[in-house]
Order: sequence, then structure tokens, then C-alpha cells
Amino acid sequence: MRSFVRNILPITIIGTATLISGCAAQLTITSQPEGAYITEVGTGNVFGIAPVVVEYKDALRMQHKNGDGCFIAKGFEARWVSGATTTIDPIKLCYQNSSNNNYALSINRNASDPGLEKDMQFVVQIQTLRAQQEAANAASNAATAAALLTLWAASQPTVSQPTTNQPKINKNVNCTTSLNGNIANTNCY
Repeated sequence: MRSFVRNILPITIIGTATLISGCAAQLTITSQPEGAYITEVGTGNVFGIAPVVVEYKDALRMQHKNGDGCFIAKGFEARWVSGATTTIDPIKLCYQNSSNNNYALSINRNASDPGLEKDMQFVVQIQTLRAQQEAANAASNAATAAALLTLWAASQPTVSQPTTNQPKINKNVNCTTSLNGNIANTNCY
């Protein structure tokens, strides 16, 4: 996930220790179905394909805090490959306790908008790509482990060198997807 620091408004008053010493708040934005292109309403700032993480500087966040402990921020638009869009603006972010600066926002596609099949096909493409990346990472990790083991073994004063058995990695990934309402269930093997 990509991470961006957001400046809501310039700081004009710093009056409490919380404003000076706080941490950034993180907002994780997901879309349903996944794969929507996320932009900020009003600014057009691009965050990428969901899921994305947006960071708000604590001092700026606290400046916009209201009486119930929440703060109001600019909203977001999700645009799927079919052209369907959903906008949530503004957003109200509330935390249950002062030690939790993590928020989550899920933007749901209206199932009655045209092009749902196209969006679901994109979900399958994303999940297939993710599975291929995970397989490539596993193969890379196995190769690194084997190389390290070989280096370690070469440095040991032994009569015979141990052989290394590299795990067999299946590079072919097959996925099946079923649609249940607005939710796509995908199994890759």
C-alpha cells in the first residue's frame, strides 16, 4: 500500500502538548469490489488503486477536532474501471481511545451502476497478479535462503558438504471467482 502525508490546513495555533508531540493518523481506504482508483475530493490528489493508506499529521488533525473527539476531513472518490464512481465527502474520523490513530474507510460500489462484470473481471486480474507476486517472492526467498545456507556450509570445516534441497515452487497460478451479491470470492491454487 502506498502512504501519503496530507496537510489539511496550515497550522495557525499550537496550544497543547498533544499538537506538538502527536503521531500521524493513518486512514486505510479499501473499496468493494477492490481495485477502485482513489482521489481526494476537491483537490484531485491521487492516492492510487485501493487499498491505500493516507496519513494525516496529528497537529493538523487535532486542529479540526470537534467536541465529540472526531475530526472532519476532505472526502474521497472511488472510480472503478467500468467508470462507476462513489463519493464520500466529507468524512468524519472518530477514534475509540486516544492511543489508536488508525482509521478505516470502505467505499462501496453501487451494484446497480452499469459495468459490474467488468469491475469483477478486474478484481480477478488484481488477485491473479497478487498471487503471482507472492509466488515470485517465495521463490526469491527460497533462493536467498539456499544461497545463505551454501555460504554458511562453505564456511564450516566439515569433511563433506551438505546438499541443499530447494523447495519446488509452482509458478502456475489458477484462480476461480464466484460473485455473491457485491462480494467476489476468489480462490487461487
